[in-house]
Formats: sequence, C-alpha cells, structure tokens
Amino acid sequence: MIDTNKFLNRKAPSKRYTELLTEYQSMHKVSDGMFNGRSLVKFIDIIKNYLDKHECKSLIDYGCGKGLLYTEDFKKVTRSNEALQVPLTEYWGLDKLALFDPGHEEHNKLPIGLYDAAISTDVLEHVPTSDLDWVIREIFSYSQKMVFLNIACMPAIKKLADGSNAHISLHSPYDWLQYIAEITDDFTKQYPDFAVYVFFDVLDEDDRLITEGYKIHKRINIVPLTQMDKETNNVIVGEE
Repeated sequence: MIDTNKFLNRKAPSKRYTELLTEYQSMHKVSDGMFNGRSLVKFIDIIKNYLDKHECKSLIDYGCGKGLLYTEDFKKVTRSNEALQVPLTEYWGLDKLALFDPGHEEHNKLPIGLYDAAISTDVLEHVPTSDLDWVIREIFSYSQKMVFLNIACMPAIKKLADGSNAHISLHSPYDWLQYIAEITDDFTKQYPDFAVYVFFDVLDEDDRLITEGYKIHKRINIVPLTQMDKETNNVIVGEE
C-alpha cells in the first residue's frame, strides 16, 4: 500500500522533496551526460505506438532531464546500433512539445496548458512517497488522452549525498498499479477514453532486469501488456 500525504502540493511540498530538488539541481551541473534522457530510449517505439493509437500530436515530458533526445544533439544519447535517426519531436510526429524538469535550469518553468499525452520516465521512484499524490496528479493534469509512466521497482546504483539510495520510493508493481488506478479513475470521469500505460523495471527471480507493462483504463480494468519469451528470456510487448 502506498501511503501519501494528500495535504502536500506544488506550492507546499514536503521538506524532503525540497531537499532532493536542491541536490538534483546540483547533480545536473556535474556533467552534460547527467540525466540526459537515456532512460527514455528503450521506450521510444513503444510510446510511438501508443501516440499513434490515440492520435496524439502534442506531448509533455515531465521529468525530462536535459531532454537531449528532442534536440539535434539526440545522437549524444543514442548508440550507433539504435534506430533513432531524427529528434524525437519529428520521429513521434508532434506539433507541440513541452519539456519540464524542476532539477534542470533550462526546463524548470512549469508549463501551462493541455497536451494530448504526458510521459514520465525514471521519475516517480525519485519522488518522496509523501509527495507522490500531488506529483502524479500534476502529470495527469497535463493530458487529455493518455499518460505513459516508467517506474523502477528496485534500488538504484546511484546514492544520494546522505548515503541513501536514489530510488527513495520503492513499491511493488501491484501497489503502484492500485494507487495509479485510483487517480486514473478521477480523470476518466472527465475524459472517458483516457488511457494510462505503466511500465515497471523489476528484477526477476534470477536478479535479471526485466520490464513489465500494463494498461489502466478505469480502476477495474488493468491489462498486462508484456510477457516473457521462455526460449529467449526476452520480454515481449504485446498488443492491447
């Protein structure tokens, strides 16, 4: 069960949130490669499929880091064997884009307006559990069609200045799904076809990193989107 503080908000976050924000602002300045958007690469084609399916032409990347994948510097993030040949804005066919990351000076201004889609990858596990409710709702509030989330459910390699793990909100996929489904319920009242895709990075029984994907469409409808290929041990992303 995820227990948040619903009295917190953007204007009055927890003390821990403010402390971490200051630390991440400093970490961003360490190097150009720090939080450059690399964690988004493996989901580029999966997200493109969902954007096409829901006819999304505008998007906000919430917690985008330096957002290099959306610029002409995208090749600084991708590797030579990866398919992306143009900036993400072009690859996804977007007419409107907003980048937001409170830890990076270039993108720390909170956007205004609505977008077809909101995505947030490698973000929520870095947010104090007490602040998750307002942060998730803020992400959702920017979208009128779909939300895509990627959340790690295991400790990070990176440590914070106080020695604690960078993934400070570690919860099971089940607990994340139940909590996010409650919030999804609120948004489907306004947007009946509103869809939420959540992909978790987890360790399997052999401590191998795998990805589990789900679609949430109202609380009672949580659909698995991934399965393990027993012959290759690869994760297959299925159709809805």
